[in-house]
Amino acid sequence: MNFDFSDDQKQLRDQARRFLAEKCPPRAVRAVLEGKADYDRDLWKGLAEMGFLGVAIPEEFGGTGAGHLELCVIAEELGRALAPVPFASTVYLAAEALLIAGSDEQKQKWLPKISSGEAIGTLALFEGTGNPSH
Repeated sequence: MNFDFSDDQKQLRDQARRFLAEKCPPRAVRAVLEGKADYDRDLWKGLAEMGFLGVAIPEEFGGTGAGHLELCVIAEELGRALAPVPFASTVYLAAEALLIAGSDEQKQKWLPKISSGEAIGTLALFEGTGNPSH
């Protein structure tokens, strides 16, 4: 049994690695960590332009529709580069929550914005009765 990535997935990994080596050098990471910016906006825009933000979002919602293994490939490279962007909260959490539990209207509204980098998201859960005294 072969557990290696496919040739296409390896090509995606190499593309992401080259992109991040150019656009996310250690000095760019440090600038965000030591500065006032919440994240690297130029890098975020570039990730959207490369199609990386929408890698697991279906094409009908503005993504590339590649899949979750491809998402893992991108995530690994973002981690390797210590990319200062809200990828996990937006792509792993918000986009996945919308795909699983969002209405068609919510998917049509938000998933294209996530894929294009226009929207940043996160996931919030509420448990309880809604009565603050409980």
